[in-house]
Amino acid sequence: MLKIKVYDCETEIDLEKRLNQLSEQCDEHNQEIIDIKFSTRHFCDGNQEQVFCFSALVMYDDKLIKEYKPKRYEIVEKVEDR
Repeated sequence: MLKIKVYDCETEIDLEKRLNQLSEQCDEHNQEIIDIKFSTRHFCDGNQEQVFCFSALVMYDDKLIKEYKPKRYEIVEKVEDR
């Protein structure tokens, strides 16, 4: 079943850490990350200070992968040049 997680962090580093943690959890449970949508925004608060938000929406498959299938970015076979 497709699952969604949304992260909203104040810094890029915090968002990166949270996404890496999710990636590790998915690997441990044989779950697959389908897609990540990234967004940034900034605005001024009441004190005229800039506030930054770094967000990510992560779509992942909650079903256990029963058979091995390569990830989209994984090199499966390297063909030699002739």
